[in-house]
Amino acid sequence: MSTASIGRSAACIVLASLLAVSGGAAGKGRLSGAGALSCRNLTTLAASRTPKGRDAVQWSLGYLTGRVESGTGADHRAFHGPDGIVVDLVEYCRSHFDAQVADAAASFFRFPAAP
Repeated sequence: MSTASIGRSAACIVLASLLAVSGGAAGKGRLSGAGALSCRNLTTLAASRTPKGRDAVQWSLGYLTGRVESGTGADHRAFHGPDGIVVDLVEYCRSHFDAQVADAAASFFRFPAAP
């Protein structure tokens, strides 16, 4: 498989996952996997180290990376390393425990515009 072919395949995978996430977060129920987990699984830093919590964190890091690298998430609030991202995910989930992990990850891209 050529490098260009691998790049196109990777881009298609990222695009497909973004479409699934955006439809799933809005439709509540179309998303599967760790992104569909309830925020109730990620309300403390200790919970982020459980099997479900680790899955949620890894899924979120992949989502953030894919969205930024694909260019669709160019405008986002600052990332403060993996540990800072986990803290932000936990804070979101504490406030929105009925939301999905996908909503917590997407919250990095929803922030007030600068004046």
